[in-house]
Amino acid sequence: MSTTITTLEYVLKSSIYENKMELVNPSREYSEREIAYIKGYIQSLEDTLYELEILNEEDSDNLYKICLN
Repeated sequence: MSTTITTLEYVLKSSIYENKMELVNPSREYSEREIAYIKGYIQSLEDTLYELEILNEEDSDNLYKICLN
């Protein structure tokens, strides 16, 4: 796994964690609309992380196939 991918994965996981913690222990009072936005933002970060993990698996599989052929 490249260092760029590792860094991106770290940033995504950190952002997900920080936003979830903000919902658990908010730094200020949020409106229902803002809470819905934060939850949607967290979901989009999780989706991006999931896609990144799939791409990493596909790249690893392709790398091994190339090496074996």
